[in-house]
Amino acid sequence: MDPIVRMESITKRFGALTANEGIDFTLNQGETHALVGENGAGKTTLMRILYGQYAPDGGRIFIDGEQCAYGVAGALKRGIGMVHQNFMQIDRMSITENIILGHAPAAAGFVDYRAARAKIRALLTRFGMQKVSPDAPIDSLCVGERQKIEIIKALYLGARVLILDEPTAVLTPQESDELFAIIDELKKDGASIVFISHKLREVIRVADRITVMRRGRVAARFDRGQADETDVARAMIGRQDVQLIQNGARGGGGEPVCVCKNLWYIDGGGIARVRDLSFEVHAGEILGVGGVEGNGQTELINLLIGMYRLSGGSITLGGEDITRLPIRQRRAKGIGYISEDRMTTGLALPAGAGENLICGAAGQPPFSKHGILRGKAVAEYTERMAEAFDIRGLAPGKPVRALSGGNMQKIVLAREISRSPRLLIAAQPTRGLDIGAINFVREHLLEQKRRGTAILLVSADLEELMSLSDRLLILYEGACSGFVTDIPAATEAEIGLMMGGAAGARKGEA
Repeated sequence: MDPIVRMESITKRFGALTANEGIDFTLNQGETHALVGENGAGKTTLMRILYGQYAPDGGRIFIDGEQCAYGVAGALKRGIGMVHQNFMQIDRMSITENIILGHAPAAAGFVDYRAARAKIRALLTRFGMQKVSPDAPIDSLCVGERQKIEIIKALYLGARVLILDEPTAVLTPQESDELFAIIDELKKDGASIVFISHKLREVIRVADRITVMRRGRVAARFDRGQADETDVARAMIGRQDVQLIQNGARGGGGEPVCVCKNLWYIDGGGIARVRDLSFEVHAGEILGVGGVEGNGQTELINLLIGMYRLSGGSITLGGEDITRLPIRQRRAKGIGYISEDRMTTGLALPAGAGENLICGAAGQPPFSKHGILRGKAVAEYTERMAEAFDIRGLAPGKPVRALSGGNMQKIVLAREISRSPRLLIAAQPTRGLDIGAINFVREHLLEQKRRGTAILLVSADLEELMSLSDRLLILYEGACSGFVTDIPAATEAEIGLMMGGAAGARKGEA
């Protein structure tokens, strides 16, 4: 039997960057084909070509044996649907309105809402959402339910090929299990699934075949049972050493460095984003902060660094109340911050490495004398930091936006760590990095812990939190849903319950 999808020698360029080069990819009816690779490997680009969002610069696409050239509308007509990593939904609209937007059924020139609701209600029932009204606002649903709506939307539009782009990125472990059950049901009905992910445990679980991409090319192919997580990881990075560094010495018995009591933050719309939150971060420990993204993590970070003003509660650093201090004074008193988005808030992209490394200290010795910046001192400091933190690709006048993500993150890391912070807030510190760069960041965080720094690690990666943290604080809707003090004894299922806000899922105190 011919594959339902066949892509031959697909090439796609963006200026001087070749995102895909000579890629062959097939998808059979009723199978799950996983597409894996590190960030920037070209996975999503390839699938956006199949979905019609991008036109290939070379190669051919066949659907049911027929060569095709189409945009998104043509892809939908041929039964190709895509669930994007960031949901394509309008919060203030209903479930029905979100699903039929741009594709509403019409009768006598009017939108036939009755027919749409009936079809959507049947799909909701099929996916275990029979208690949810098709008229419910989309923003009344939890993240897992909103993802189901994205899948329902694709099926409503007639998709028989479903592309899932990092589908578990914002799901709890329990919600991920529900998604895998849905994938199994869809396969039984003859649907074909492309599963894009970097979570190798999940890939091994769901995939009938695996294609590994590296730097825009196919690096390896595996059938079910041919490879384990280590084999796939080695193919992804092109070398044998794939072990991630872990916290080998749990516990941090030092004095409290940062004490947060009864923190509240109410946004401009009157919504409580942080609710009565209390915790301590001790010297020489890593306190992990977990939870499904969007449950108050970003707001908590902004309260700690002084970007947001508390609606209630207090923050002390080293016994000193810093609740009302501005950002600059908080940094001067010892708060370091690895931004969750190095591209927007962590770095000045048009500036060079030197300017970014001395950011916040440019007016101080040895970088400045009598108000004049000392270029030689900046250059020497940049050279020392580049050597100490293995920052590569630097050149005079070269903006940091021209560097790789790993080297950008090393600049942020060097700047924050070199100032010997008392409290280091590390927000999503390894997001978008390859395994080598991830290990580099982990090693430096653990070294800071050994030196007695108090570290608040905020991450959407549960494996990272469980590997590095001494204790774990879980947030749900801005409040604490649980503390984990014995992380090696905890399971992902238990933590997943906390992430979903389950009552009583508490394994310790702050």
